[in-house]
Amino acid sequence: MKIGMPALIEFNTIEENIELCKKLNLNFIELNMNFPYNMINNVDPIYLRNLSQENNIEFTIHMPDDADTASFYDDIRQGYLKLFTDTIKWAKNANVKLLNMHIAKGAHMTLPDRKIYINEKYSDEYVAKFLDSIKVISEAASKYNTMICIENSGNFGLNYVQKILDKSLSFDNIFLTWDVGHDYISNYSDKEVLLKYKDKIKHMHLHDASGSKDHLVLKEGSLDIENRIDFASKHNLTILIEVKSTEALIKSVQNINNCFR
Repeated sequence: MKIGMPALIEFNTIEENIELCKKLNLNFIELNMNFPYNMINNVDPIYLRNLSQENNIEFTIHMPDDADTASFYDDIRQGYLKLFTDTIKWAKNANVKLLNMHIAKGAHMTLPDRKIYINEKYSDEYVAKFLDSIKVISEAASKYNTMICIENSGNFGLNYVQKILDKSLSFDNIFLTWDVGHDYISNYSDKEVLLKYKDKIKHMHLHDASGSKDHLVLKEGSLDIENRIDFASKHNLTILIEVKSTEALIKSVQNINNCFR
């Protein structure tokens, strides 16, 4: 079972992340395409491939959080779609095999008694645009042998998101990421949907959660971390310890090592 860490905002180079990854005896780093020092226009893919081989550390990719491949503005949608296909081609040259993405919640209007999300209000159009895009992404992923993993973000319980998942997972090379902290915040409505497609889950974002907070140090929240690791082990998932600082990563690795002594 391969366990990794996210690229950290406190660092400015991939090499700094590699140093910490090796110190913690982890297997991979998930590059964050929100960070300029991780962006494909700033990192030569062959250089990254060589870093991977020299340090025996693999890489995965987390696409930008605002990369909405179903934007109602076609020019914006096409721009994000190009970013996805360019990243998949780059990943092939860098020998990166997994790319993680979200289904965007999008903008919302706040009324006195509730929030109305635009994507949900116009869900038929949103679903159609997402499926048009994921078909193109699937074709590129198949051509370049890349796994695309759609991550839950507290929205898998929504009807229109379930429609997206049902269709998207029929395409080649489209899989799922189980983010266990987001799942906790959703009161496990994400989990109910994820387990319908458990054979499609390939990647896990592991962090603890309590109340309304997630991305907590492992074993310092309310989640059954051992249960989630057991699921990942049985289903051969890669696990990303998705905490956000060096200190939190060190504590998390220590805590899960103590669990299995």
